[in-house]
Amino acid sequence: MAVAGVGQTIGKYQLEELAGRGSMAEVYRARRLDNDEIVALKLIHPHLLSNPSQFERFRREAEVLKKIRHRHIARLYDFVVEKGAAYMVMEYLGGGTLEKQLADLTARRQLVSLEQASEWMGAICSAVETAHRSGVVHRDLKPANILLRDDGDPVLTDFGLVYWIDQPRLSGTGSVTGTPAYISPEQARGQAGDRRSDVYSLGVILYEMLAGQPPFSGNTLGVAVKHISELPPSPRVLGRYLPPGVEAVVMRALAKDPIERYQSAQLLADALALAISKASAMSAATQRAAARPAPIVSLAAAPSSTAAAAEAETEVSYSAPAAPSGSVRQWLAPALALPAIGLLVAGAWWLAMQFSTTTPEGASSAPRFAVGASVRVVTHNPQLSASVLRGCPTGFWMGVLGVASDGDEARILDRRVCSDKWWYRISIPAAVDSEWDGVGWVDGVYLEIR
Repeated sequence: MAVAGVGQTIGKYQLEELAGRGSMAEVYRARRLDNDEIVALKLIHPHLLSNPSQFERFRREAEVLKKIRHRHIARLYDFVVEKGAAYMVMEYLGGGTLEKQLADLTARRQLVSLEQASEWMGAICSAVETAHRSGVVHRDLKPANILLRDDGDPVLTDFGLVYWIDQPRLSGTGSVTGTPAYISPEQARGQAGDRRSDVYSLGVILYEMLAGQPPFSGNTLGVAVKHISELPPSPRVLGRYLPPGVEAVVMRALAKDPIERYQSAQLLADALALAISKASAMSAATQRAAARPAPIVSLAAAPSSTAAAAEAETEVSYSAPAAPSGSVRQWLAPALALPAIGLLVAGAWWLAMQFSTTTPEGASSAPRFAVGASVRVVTHNPQLSASVLRGCPTGFWMGVLGVASDGDEARILDRRVCSDKWWYRISIPAAVDSEWDGVGWVDGVYLEIR
């Protein structure tokens, strides 16, 4: 068969417009000749027909779409293999890609609202969850593979890198699969990845929705290394303030260790919706409090009516105790001061003993805070936050449990040296919710005595 192009007829379909092109196939807007139905026709590149592994990948994608039925997964109408051609016939989605939608918003300097992000992520995560429960891992989740219907409804497509959990994988051991900007750390290391790898990619997509760009950029190798070893910058650094609970959801989805992430796509969507709901409720309560008028108290006149006078007469009278005599005052002040002085001396001695702890090998200085001390989180910028980890990063990533905001009050529970710096295990009462007990480790540079 000759190379396809706009205006040509393939089977029952006439190609009307090139809608997209990838390394494996081209996608056309096509019209069915017998009933004028508009469809998307995904046509494999002719030179790949003779490549067994590539053709099997194309066939497997059709198998996935045929098996999985979900409102937010592209519908497959037909899969045709004939002499010189192989193509899928799918529903046509005319709203463009999520990638283009996000790029247009960025170009206009507009931000995706928290509610819109939750709506999109709820739909996408629901589709991914259905795929996972069907035994399918996508492995290439990104905005370019999420199309929009005319009404803006997101639809997951392009299962070309998918693998069935119970079937042999088409990628060899050690091969890197996925798109660098959205790849999980384990995939960047050459591992196949699993459901939690898809959760990481969903976290990158969510980050891009809220911050206007993915967490890491650069060349292919550089981005892969960053996914493995670097902390994603807070969206606040990029100019997007997020409620701490929402930012904590994003950072947990991007944990380096799969065990520290949400263990399913649906849990991620649920946690995001809950965090946004709490943030909205708190904002509404703050606005109501600010709008509430202050009570007006009149001190102009004493009660004049009979009822008011009677009420005034029934009030309980109170007489202040007589001041102590001069002789009493002479010994009372020192007596009260002595216990306070004793407590201060004891407290100073206890703190000195705590701070005089021998510096462990590798530490560059003595600890700044004692166990049990009350501290305050300081980021030196209210728009920034400090990541709270499961453990201090000694040779491997321990995972983000949540984030602490500037001014959060905490108590020191433990301390240790990691990478020549003191790290402290703290408890943040304000951060406690159904997802996190508010306890974790933080670099001491983010703390000061309260």
